[in-house]
Amino acid sequence: MSPLRRFKRLLYETSTLKQAVGILFVTVLISNVLGLLRNIVIANRVGLTYGTIGPLDNYYAAFVLPDLFYNFIIVGALSSAVLPLLVRLDTTEGQEKFWQAFNNLVSAGLTVIVAAMGALYLLMPSLIELILPGFAASDQELTTQLARVLLLSPLFFTISQLSSSALQAKRFFLAPAIAPLVYNLAIISGALLIPSFGLPVLVFGVIIGAAGHFLVQLPSLLRLGWRFSFDLTLRSAHVREVGRLMIPRALALTGNQLLLLAFYRIASNFSEGSIAIYRLTDDLQTAPVLLLANTLAMAILPDFARQISQGQQQEFFRLIGKAWRLIFYIFLPVTIFLLFFSDRIIELYISIGHSIDPAEVALATSTFNYFVISLFFQATVLLLARAFFARGNTFKPMIISLISIAVALVAATLISRTSGLGVAGLALAFSIGSALNAFLLAVSLQLPVSVLIKDGSGRFNLPTVVLGAATLLLILLVIDRVAPGLAASLAEGPSARNLLEILLGTIPAALFYWAWSRAFKLEQWQLIRRRASTTK
Repeated sequence: MSPLRRFKRLLYETSTLKQAVGILFVTVLISNVLGLLRNIVIANRVGLTYGTIGPLDNYYAAFVLPDLFYNFIIVGALSSAVLPLLVRLDTTEGQEKFWQAFNNLVSAGLTVIVAAMGALYLLMPSLIELILPGFAASDQELTTQLARVLLLSPLFFTISQLSSSALQAKRFFLAPAIAPLVYNLAIISGALLIPSFGLPVLVFGVIIGAAGHFLVQLPSLLRLGWRFSFDLTLRSAHVREVGRLMIPRALALTGNQLLLLAFYRIASNFSEGSIAIYRLTDDLQTAPVLLLANTLAMAILPDFARQISQGQQQEFFRLIGKAWRLIFYIFLPVTIFLLFFSDRIIELYISIGHSIDPAEVALATSTFNYFVISLFFQATVLLLARAFFARGNTFKPMIISLISIAVALVAATLISRTSGLGVAGLALAFSIGSALNAFLLAVSLQLPVSVLIKDGSGRFNLPTVVLGAATLLLILLVIDRVAPGLAASLAEGPSARNLLEILLGTIPAALFYWAWSRAFKLEQWQLIRRRASTTK
């Protein structure tokens, strides 16, 4: 079968579980890579055009209010209620009832979003002035203009995300999976035009990408028999069910968005480019957490639920301990690597071609470092939250999350007033909140310490992991003595040299950690090896 016919088959026919897992893994990986590439292109084009990333403050600040309302109204519903509802209807009801419910949800979602965005459009100047008091009047005006245009994005995403749920309910996974790729590619295309048309063209790239996010799914929907019919029945059982279930999740998502809004308010009083630096470095540090920890947390949730349903409390705790030790094993060397090469990584990320002020690169490096110190805690939060979900408890993780958010906000306020860290202090406050979140979740689960520190054979293998990571750091220090000179002789240009230095350090360090894990027969390495062998 030709690749084109195979693609069409995946696009228009139901997928098996194995196909679905493969599609989602590959597209999530590509989407994360494209997301980072998007940021690289944006920073480069803005740097070449303006000589600073300062104008990106307006771009990223313009997102905060549309995203706040969209996350509260739509994402909370999608993540907690819509997909299970549509799966149930597809299983127990006929096609007519399924599409009737879908049209009802689309109509209700669009109505609520249009009403909220209409109010936002009118209030935007006053809200921007309130949220970003440190911006000059001209910057507030530009941010308001960009934010008003960006209000179109939630309209497209509302119908697009609901469409994704409908297709997934019918086991059509390819179109929803490639939709984020279309979105990122549209933004990258807009970013490439910044030198010719200025920053506003980037916003139009976002709108085109949001529209493409839906349009790429439309053929599959039409092929399945969907025909849009406006059906605004807010009192229908389906709308009431979604509204009831979405509230806890929506509150948690809103808490995170409000924290980001508060951070932007503080950052508006810092030097130009602070908001852009915070957003760009946050996206970068989130990538390993999403790719590694979130994947593990999602994969292990069914096993958690199975242990709970069988009443095997000790096995449940042991499984948590095994997963936690695996996270420690992965994120300790990842954290060391990212901290060690942070200056070169940031230069490649936001200053490729060195088109941005060195002071901004230095501030971004410091901000990134303060984010990175909490990678392990962020990963732990994802794991332990799934343990609560397996118990059917979503309330306690929400309360702990809100407490951690409040502490992070207090820390950010104090740090900004008492130190000269600038936007890097906001990243430090975020890390404090993440560490507290992980600690409170662990305490609330009442995990025995022994299940965390002893492996399946009863050995204390964490000291061996720490010693291996410390030795890895020494190897990096030795390599760093010779790598710059070697890179300078082999590569031209600062960006190529930075990349080569990272590779010269990464390859021998990774080989050492692999050899160390095998030599000491670490439980974590054996888990990875067995998993790899079963997927061949």
